[in-house]
Amino acid sequence: MSASRIQQVADEARHVLKANPLMASTVSLRRIATRNLSKRRFRYGRALAAASKLAGCSTGTEALSAYFPGLADGGYTRLLELPAAIAGPVNADPYRSSVLAAWMGGLTRSVEWQADGPDARVVGDYLQTDMIASDLELERQPARRLSCGIGLVPLESPARSRVMQSLLHQCMQDDPGLDRIVTGEEELDQIAGHMERVFALIAKMDMYGHQRLIDSLHTLYVGVRREPACSVSSSTELPGSVIIAISRERLRDGDHAETAAQLLHEAGHVLLGLYTASAAACLPDEFEYVSPYKNDLQTLESILHTAYTIPWECAFRMACLSAEADPERRARKAASIIAYAARQVPLIDIARNGIERLGGDVLLDLPDIAAIPSWSGRIQFLVNRLLAEEPIAHRQAHFAERQQILDRQAWDIGQMLLRGKEPIDPRMGRRQIDDSGDNVFLWYDGKFHVVPKAADHAMGKNCSPRAETIHATAKSEMEVM
Repeated sequence: MSASRIQQVADEARHVLKANPLMASTVSLRRIATRNLSKRRFRYGRALAAASKLAGCSTGTEALSAYFPGLADGGYTRLLELPAAIAGPVNADPYRSSVLAAWMGGLTRSVEWQADGPDARVVGDYLQTDMIASDLELERQPARRLSCGIGLVPLESPARSRVMQSLLHQCMQDDPGLDRIVTGEEELDQIAGHMERVFALIAKMDMYGHQRLIDSLHTLYVGVRREPACSVSSSTELPGSVIIAISRERLRDGDHAETAAQLLHEAGHVLLGLYTASAAACLPDEFEYVSPYKNDLQTLESILHTAYTIPWECAFRMACLSAEADPERRARKAASIIAYAARQVPLIDIARNGIERLGGDVLLDLPDIAAIPSWSGRIQFLVNRLLAEEPIAHRQAHFAERQQILDRQAWDIGQMLLRGKEPIDPRMGRRQIDDSGDNVFLWYDGKFHVVPKAADHAMGKNCSPRAETIHATAKSEMEVM
């Protein structure tokens, strides 16, 4: 692909980034944060009120409630009388503190999820005021602070409580190198320098995204891992924060664009999670949509998370292509974007269909979220522009990969139908289960499929012989590329 064409795509990607639906206005984010405060304040207040009635828990309850304006001094017993409150900046909002959210989450579960009623000993485990204060000190006085105000906190710290440490480990449970993460002073200095350049790049390529990062994040939990891969994750139980285990190789090579794209992806999860959690009208929680990323039934909210964060990441990667001077590296990065976005082909239509099925009250309450599928479609159009510029052999490999994804989607839908489920997918046409109940005849995306019932619906595996053939062909073409 010529440098001039790459420049055109990069310019258009930066233009599309400015239209990010969750960047509509700072007023919108402040309103969302305020509604999040109101909902969490009520939930936290109920948990504190229940805990205060247990023997030996009143002192710890009062100490924990003091962190939350309005709930202190017994305010948690007068929830319906509390005046309206307005959320402040993310680093000053206790309802977006990852530490307080972790401890309050544990307290809430301890008073609500026990069949025989709350046990004072279990509840007391989440009222350890000295450990809460120690965790909060790490968050409010981070080991390093970036010039944008976001703090860097080591992933491993002897001062951290088991509550926070176990939650951080849970968020990274799929990371095989978690036990070998290093967070010494030298590593923190290297990470701080790397992240400063990452944020500078984001500010240059995606100014609105940069502002949202600053407005919605207060902490990056960081560490250096020995393995070459980097790990970036987030959790709704740790609001306002992202977990980054960065490799020594990434720090050495200075691939700031890669780190920036991964950070924006996770920031998208944090931001969208804040929107959905604070909404007055909840999104439907039925598992009705087959995700081409999970190969299993998911909720509409899960589908929207995938349809928002991955296109955002792809758009940023495309915006950075013109800065890559090496033609071979640029070609590899373009091919990587095309392959990474392949599953968005069916997913965006699924997200759009899910939005169209929502009631008017939900759409009025979440207008920014309703615009996600159309925005993601614009990004997919740019990905197709990249694909059109690929050499013919490479295009054929990418098209084979896309067909494999569609075939796998049809196979997964067939498995759900044979198990009595009724998944929703706009590409699905007529279907009929045979008399034996072991096969379903299914039209999907204009193609006829006969899907046999598998003994076990093995998630993430290619159980279709045709799909395996296509995958093998596509893989060999991609190796040539």
